[in-house]
Amino acid sequence: MVVKLADCGDTDLMGMRMRVLWLPVNIASQMQIVGNAMRDLGVDARGLVRDVSLSQSSESLERYQGSPAEHRRYSPPWLWRHMVAAWRVVLAIRWADVVHYQYGGTRALPAGLGVVWTCALRRPRLISFWGSDIRIPEFESRDNPYFARRDQTYAKWANASYERSRRLQSYYARRGFTCVVGSETMLPHIQPDLFPIHHLVRCAVDTRRLQPLYPDPGRREVVVVHSPSDPVAKGTQAVLSAVEALRCRDTPAFRLLLVTNVHRQQALDLLKTADIYLDQFVTSGYGMGAIEAMAMGKAVVSYISPPVAPLFPPDLPIVNANQDNLADVLEELLKDGRLRRELGRRGRAYVEKYHDAHHIARQLVAIYRELIAKNGGTLRRHR
Repeated sequence: MVVKLADCGDTDLMGMRMRVLWLPVNIASQMQIVGNAMRDLGVDARGLVRDVSLSQSSESLERYQGSPAEHRRYSPPWLWRHMVAAWRVVLAIRWADVVHYQYGGTRALPAGLGVVWTCALRRPRLISFWGSDIRIPEFESRDNPYFARRDQTYAKWANASYERSRRLQSYYARRGFTCVVGSETMLPHIQPDLFPIHHLVRCAVDTRRLQPLYPDPGRREVVVVHSPSDPVAKGTQAVLSAVEALRCRDTPAFRLLLVTNVHRQQALDLLKTADIYLDQFVTSGYGMGAIEAMAMGKAVVSYISPPVAPLFPPDLPIVNANQDNLADVLEELLKDGRLRRELGRRGRAYVEKYHDAHHIARQLVAIYRELIAKNGGTLRRHR
């Protein structure tokens, strides 16, 4: 298996602007964030989504959702709206030089017709896998005891299996898609016989908009933030248990903020007030919230299982804690203001190095250019 980290490259071929289409899910606001960075680099980038979310940035995206809930299924208005939506997707794929699908569990059109159309037009095509779309429970449970004892009735994990993951990966591999993974934690789940070569392109944030506000070592009341966007997967109960345990100890004063069901900008504003950010403690790794917290200069705590830890860059500054020792780890950070500040500075440097949106955009453009070259060497001439 070969994991490729793309070099940066030019944004055009033969003097023509590259047209890139992302669809159909705005995972972790990546369509918005990376799309803006690509446009800064001179790429004509579009994001086409089925729906938008309160917790995501989606200002520049195009929504093609078929039918509002008030229309009866298969009624004439329902059918008309879905036909219009499908036609918008068809035209967008025809417009693009490169088509980049996000999150393998969702297709742009029913019955995979969007994929069929993309293949029929012979467009260079990519699929990004992000997490629960291909996570293999048997693999995750083998090295992660907290995932192994998860609630298997939880809808997000109820149908996950090796067979399902392989079937989904095979669907795209057989149709000539290039595989992209958004995190090191996904590398063990990629099937090497299906995707012997795949690209690691990490989750991006706009570091220009997320300015650091480093923790004050002398702050009297330490602010701890946790975002239970998915309480079961994030291990929110473990966070609450650790905080309750600390109430009985002689620790500095602290306050826990649970940030949920708020607009994305409001969530970022609350994150600015934090000294410590608690990320996730069931699945291994770190998510978008942790990246944003590091970009803002906060000390970040998350669970990274021992076999996965070596896959990350050696300068990863996240404090590794699990459900059993979270209270002890958090207590140490509450007592050591200088450590919180140092972790904040290291976190900001890490994000600038590995997660900056313009750096990620250049990586993707280099991959797109390589695929276009293999597909004929030049961009199509657009009318």
